[in-house]
Amino acid sequence: MKLNNNENVVRTSNRKRIQSALLLCILVLVLGGFFFPRTLLIDFLFYEEKPVKADVIILLSGEKEERGRMTKVAELYHAGYADRVLLTNATSPGSSIEYAESFGIPRDALLTENKATSTYENALYAKEIVLERGFDSALVVTSNYHMRRAKLAFERVFHDSGVSFTYVPYHPKSITRDSWKENHELFKKEYKKLIGAYFLYFDGVITPLRKALED
Repeated sequence: MKLNNNENVVRTSNRKRIQSALLLCILVLVLGGFFFPRTLLIDFLFYEEKPVKADVIILLSGEKEERGRMTKVAELYHAGYADRVLLTNATSPGSSIEYAESFGIPRDALLTENKATSTYENALYAKEIVLERGFDSALVVTSNYHMRRAKLAFERVFHDSGVSFTYVPYHPKSITRDSWKENHELFKKEYKKLIGAYFLYFDGVITPLRKALED
């Protein structure tokens, strides 16, 4: 029996809500101090793919690891994986044109957007440039622990766009799959943001509440 469009939408929505609920349960276990294999929790955040040739490398602006992320972008650029680099929130010191140039990336290879204030907006404003330029593929670079949420944002924003993404993280030396003790607050905070992103991205809600949960 074929389902009509409304039934398909309801089923898809319900499935996504179930996924979100499961993630919420995991978060409760983590924050409540219940036993859960911590390396599995970290591995889930550390989404990673092998780099492939693409039209553009997209750098997501960040906080403490932002300057380190540029080293990964430069590595990919100089290895010939893409001819263009898109700097999101290029007003930030670690994702500025000048900082990119200090890594040997020429100015004429750089594209910028200056409005993003969150992961979702990184994807949203990058989309305008990616589609305007006619890019079909991109490498997304951010820190390892942030990549799962970044992937979620880009999949949500670029849904049905035809653009393919490969997610290549920067690995800070101090943030590894064995560093729960040193970074447990960082990982817990990221899971909170990831849960908020699942609920709000899937519902398409772009509000101050979303920003508070996801920023």
